[in-house]
Amino acid sequence: MNQIEKKESATIFTPKRLEALTDGVFAIVMTLLVLEISVPEIAQSSRHTELPQRLLELWPKLLSYFISFVILGIFWYLHHFAFRYIKQSDDRLIWLNIFFLMFVALIPFSTSLFGSYPKEQLPLIIYVTNMIFVGIMRFALWAYATGKYRLVDRDISPRLIKWDRLVSIGFLFIFGLIIGVSFINAAAARSIFALLGVFGFALLFTTRRLEQ
Repeated sequence: MNQIEKKESATIFTPKRLEALTDGVFAIVMTLLVLEISVPEIAQSSRHTELPQRLLELWPKLLSYFISFVILGIFWYLHHFAFRYIKQSDDRLIWLNIFFLMFVALIPFSTSLFGSYPKEQLPLIIYVTNMIFVGIMRFALWAYATGKYRLVDRDISPRLIKWDRLVSIGFLFIFGLIIGVSFINAAAARSIFALLGVFGFALLFTTRRLEQ
């Protein structure tokens, strides 16, 4: 083995540790989402009359929790999908994954902000921008690993590579659409989040068909 081969082999790592780190971060982040929802504290004398109203006031936080949990589930699935085919990792992939997780870890904050000010445009833009950066880093991770079959087996289907890239672009398009519509009507922009659920189910169905 020459010096160049030694240098290259020294920078190759097993992707299992990246998967373990990612699973741990996602588990913590998804747990933190629900911790942002506090149980109302009401005096015992007025609980009967105030509790229903106070619980109703929690719906924006509950909605933002639900949206974020579903989106995180989709991103976790996409990461798991990618690492079915990524057989090795190097320094660049590790750092792409770390920056991916950095934006994932920010989601509890942007979710709390979005849920606390549901009628304001700025929290919505901050929240969606957070998701956009998660999507960009996920796209970059997959594009780097599959570019020139750098870190994946050469027998991987080109259709799968192209399909995964199109999925990431689809998510970025939906997030960009939400921001664009928010300048016209914030309520209409929030309704577009429903597309993400439909997109997620279509994603699962299409993945199974492509892998058959």
